[in-house]
Amino acid sequence: MIRIQAQPQAGGESRLAGIQMAMLTLRCMEHYRDVAGDQDSALILLAVVAISAERLTRGSLAEELRSLESPFPQDQLGVCNVSSIAVATGFNRETARRHVNRLIERGVLERGNDGSIQFAAGYLQGGQIADLLQAQLDTLGRSVTEFLRMGAMVATEE
Repeated sequence: MIRIQAQPQAGGESRLAGIQMAMLTLRCMEHYRDVAGDQDSALILLAVVAISAERLTRGSLAEELRSLESPFPQDQLGVCNVSSIAVATGFNRETARRHVNRLIERGVLERGNDGSIQFAAGYLQGGQIADLLQAQLDTLGRSVTEFLRMGAMVATEE
């Protein structure tokens, strides 16, 4: 297995590493904006993912639930609501609510019976999300290659 880790002080390349990180962040946001329609909606969708699914990164996930092709049981996700989205995005509550309502109207999000916010049934299984994930991974791969080239990261064999 190969392990990639950051070098202390970015290997003396902190300026270039900072520029590369800004480019990575911007490109990733561009990909999300292409799917969401605008920057604010992209932030809302990122918040919904992070709030509702963060706990999945802390444990093992059943094999049948590892792929986006399989719908995920809503009862295993964390509760996401307009208030938590507002806190995560920095939007005031009314702005977050407006954006959420627009995404609900577009069929991207839906409101649960308890008022929670979640992705609409089947939305994450659409090909657009698989394409988004592939674009994100490609962008990350190019950035990691650049970090390795500049010495800000190193790859070690484990």
